[in-house]
Amino acid sequence: MSKASLTKIFQKKLIIWILVPGLLTSMLIVYIIGINQIKVMEREIMQLSKSLSQNVNFYIDGAEDVLQSAAIISDNEDISKKRSFFEGIHKKFSRFERLILLDRNENIIAVAPKGIEGVDFPIRFNNIEHDKHVLTSPIISPNSGKLVVYISLPVDNGGKIVAELSLDALQKFIYGFFSTNRIIILTDSYGNLIVHPDREKVRTQSNVGSLNIFKNVDNSGKGQFYKTDGEFYYGTVSHIPRTGWKILVACPAAYILEPVMVLGLLVSILIICFFLVLMIALRNEFKTRIISPMTDYINKLSDVAKGQYPTDSSQESEFLELNELGEVFDAMSEKVKAREQELQISKTFFQNIIDSMPSAVIWVDENMMACEYNKKALEIFGEGATEIACKKVEIFFSGHEEIYNAINESLKNKKSHTLEGRRVSIKSPNLYTITIFPLLGSEMKGVVVRMDDVTSRVRMEEIMVQTEKMMSVGGLAAGMAHEINNPLGSIMQGAQNLERRFSTKIQANVKAANEAGCTLESLQKYLTVRKINGIITGIRDSGARAAGIVSNMLEFSKPGKEQLTTVNIKNLIEASLKLAAKDYDLKKKYDFLHIKIVKDFDNNIPDVMCSRTEIEQVLFNLLKNAAQAMTIHGFSGTGPCITIRTRTHGSDIAIEVEDNGPGIHPEIRKRVFDPFFTTKTSEAGTGLGLSVSYFIITQNHGGTFTVESTPGNGAKFTIILPIQGIKKQS
Repeated sequence: MSKASLTKIFQKKLIIWILVPGLLTSMLIVYIIGINQIKVMEREIMQLSKSLSQNVNFYIDGAEDVLQSAAIISDNEDISKKRSFFEGIHKKFSRFERLILLDRNENIIAVAPKGIEGVDFPIRFNNIEHDKHVLTSPIISPNSGKLVVYISLPVDNGGKIVAELSLDALQKFIYGFFSTNRIIILTDSYGNLIVHPDREKVRTQSNVGSLNIFKNVDNSGKGQFYKTDGEFYYGTVSHIPRTGWKILVACPAAYILEPVMVLGLLVSILIICFFLVLMIALRNEFKTRIISPMTDYINKLSDVAKGQYPTDSSQESEFLELNELGEVFDAMSEKVKAREQELQISKTFFQNIIDSMPSAVIWVDENMMACEYNKKALEIFGEGATEIACKKVEIFFSGHEEIYNAINESLKNKKSHTLEGRRVSIKSPNLYTITIFPLLGSEMKGVVVRMDDVTSRVRMEEIMVQTEKMMSVGGLAAGMAHEINNPLGSIMQGAQNLERRFSTKIQANVKAANEAGCTLESLQKYLTVRKINGIITGIRDSGARAAGIVSNMLEFSKPGKEQLTTVNIKNLIEASLKLAAKDYDLKKKYDFLHIKIVKDFDNNIPDVMCSRTEIEQVLFNLLKNAAQAMTIHGFSGTGPCITIRTRTHGSDIAIEVEDNGPGIHPEIRKRVFDPFFTTKTSEAGTGLGLSVSYFIITQNHGGTFTVESTPGNGAKFTIILPIQGIKKQS
């Protein structure tokens, strides 16, 4: 559920508490003003309606009074005099269109100013009592074309005097009260129009008696709203006594309501503007005095949650509650800071303890997730990363189901387990003793996995066994060396005797050859053609070499006996190359003779104090490794090549052995001088060749032994030897 901010809530409350009441008040004010406006208008139109009603009565009554006088005066006159009398009245009282005298049978006796006499009057009055005056509905006069009414009064002889009263003056009088915001409608008792804004409707004598305002009229004269021709009006209807006529005085509803609506709009705008100004002022005040301090506390709490503690105290507020909140927050912040510092110190202390352990330590929780670890574990499983994300144990120890099962068993049974000499990573050949023990008496459930690297110990145990074997073989070899020396001596002596027996310088040989019937010169020629002299020399050299090997075996079984001697480096390298060329494995298995050898010797290199056999051993190992790498993994260029360089560096000399083989990966390059480290199979190598060579150069000769290589660009091993050498340590 989303939460609204305090500012928004405050704004909503302001709308509820101020704007809504303000708008309701404005509506009430507008309503009151509207009612008052309607009442004022009602009074105005009622007054006008009554005034016009009186005028209409006065107009009709005045005509009746004149007609009454005419009836009395003309009662005893003869016809001609009556006609003359009527003409005089017509001239003085112009409202009368005609004056007509009817006999008892309603025949026209006299008419003025003109008309036909002796005919029936078109309007019949027989059904009306004799002594009553009659006022007809308005009609259009056939003589003048004006709107008229007929007024009938009885005379003593039983006849009637009838006046054709023109309503033209009355209409003009009422039309004088018309305006754009006021209309007047005058009708007879039947709703026939006498006065109307649309004079055409008057001329055609339209009837408006069906309007609701005429139907719902009462004697109170109160105003009503009605609709005609699609527009709303407000008006009041008054009855005109004696005539039965009705007069409607009205004004458009918009004329009454527009000012009220404008006033209401203005009041609403003023209230809204006042509210907006008030809300902005209150909002800014609220934000400055309440929200801002609270936001400051929220930011500080967020900083505390991130471990960033404020250095300054909370700002003072004029509100007591916020002031107390600030003081409580500052005190809490200090306590949390002190507590976290203590926890951090403790955590760092214990982390340093486990990081200082030579063992790898991993904590596995009750869900079989490996989350916590020390520095050694990071080195083993991190693959160069600075941290390891939580992983499931089966992923952490991928491919080592035995370890996973042991951890799972320890979690279930709360018992310790130990696994000896196990690999924990496919990428590493190292062996570990794994101890798994559950956490006891802790809120954190799980087990601790401790791994101790026993690779060196296991390898040492293997070497000790191998050493025992080699010691036995060494003893046998020493005995065999003594036994071999005797036949070797005989072979070498025999080869020397053969050379002597074929020599032309010894007279005994010449004499024996002559006695045998051949000359010694022809025999020498035969030996040369058949290369027997070379064979004899080879026998003698091989014997000397075998004697040297036997001698080295004897020396090897007696370490510390050989002393450093002055050695010509160029001759030493040549001897190493010859040794490699005649080596069985290199010659038969790795085809060393097909490898191009480039010699880049410095002719000014002085002789060096060193152990000849040991340096030969080092160079032989380098040549052998290069030949193996190029044969198995390939080479760059047109063919395999080994370059040997010699240089002088001050008081040292440098020997470089470089090949164009596959090169060495950086991770492997870091470990090439480690004991027992090898990329070959167990049958092909023990991982001791380069480590022994490194020991010979650095420890026995006080030099340096380095390697430079990038994958695909070959490898270059550099040996630095001091020219004067150091004493070999026993």
